[in-house]
This record gives sequence, C-alpha cells and structure tokens, in this order.
Amino acid sequence: MTGAPDPFQRAWLGAFYRAHHRALAAYAAALTRSRDEAEDLVHEALVGMLAVRGSIENPEAYAYRAIRNRAFDRMRRAPRREVPGFEAERSIDELGASPEVLSDWSALQGALASLAPMSAEVVVLHARSGLSFPQIAAVLDEPVGTVSARYSRALAEMRARLSKEEQHG
Repeated sequence: MTGAPDPFQRAWLGAFYRAHHRALAAYAAALTRSRDEAEDLVHEALVGMLAVRGSIENPEAYAYRAIRNRAFDRMRRAPRREVPGFEAERSIDELGASPEVLSDWSALQGALASLAPMSAEVVVLHARSGLSFPQIAAVLDEPVGTVSARYSRALAEMRARLSKEEQHG
C-alpha cells in the first residue's frame, strides 16, 4: 500500500479506535508500565493494521497481539534498567475517592505488579480490557484451558497477597 489510506480505511480505523482504544491502552500500559509508551504502542499497532487490514480475520485479537509483540521487541532491545512503578490507568487524583478506596486501589495494583508477567497479562486482558478467555487465547496463541488456569492461579495469588497484607497491615 502506498500513500495515504483511503476514506473507507480512515473511517474503519477511526471506528476501531473509538471502540477499542481504552482497553488496548490499558493492556499496553500493563505491559510497559508507562502511559506514554502504551499510547505509542497502540498507535503503532493501529497504523500497522492499515497495511494488512484486508487480510486480518480478527482485528481485535490482531491489535492485542501487535501491541504485545511490539512491547516485547522494545523490551529485548532496551538496555537493562530498573522498571519504574506501575502507572495506573487513572492517577490517584483522578479517582477522587476516600482514603480507604485509595488504599485498596494501591494494594490491588501492588498485587497485580507482584504477579509473573504472563499471569499479570492474562488478568489485565480479562479484568481490565474485558476480553473473554477464548479471545485471550487467540491473542496469546495458547489453549483456552491454559489461559483460564493461569487466570485462576493469578487471582489466587492476588487474594493471598491481599489477605496477608490485610493481616499484617
């Protein structure tokens, strides 16, 4: 494809962006732990989709996989550095909640950040991005049973951590 996308492609991409941007950005932020990098990944993936749009069977799964692949490529190329704290989808100030809710939010983010990356990825894809287990399986190219089991184990790990913090907190 050469030149600018035609009006149909722009309209299609705009509709796809409006429908999926928030969930895609949340997923990318969970992978990169940076809102700015997440936005870059989402935009790169969507622009890349224009080049192959006609051959994409499942655009949503394709976008998630493109974001995942680009994030992992960046991680491999980047020099080793300490990973900054997880940037939540919304800042604490934006929540406008009570101190108890903010404390719970912080504990939940800590529990999510403590998971192995593959486990955290499944939790984010299901709980924050709203994908079903079959959709997640398509994104990760893994069996649905593996995805479901990983999600269950991740929730159990998070519950255990939160319970332990509550007992010692």
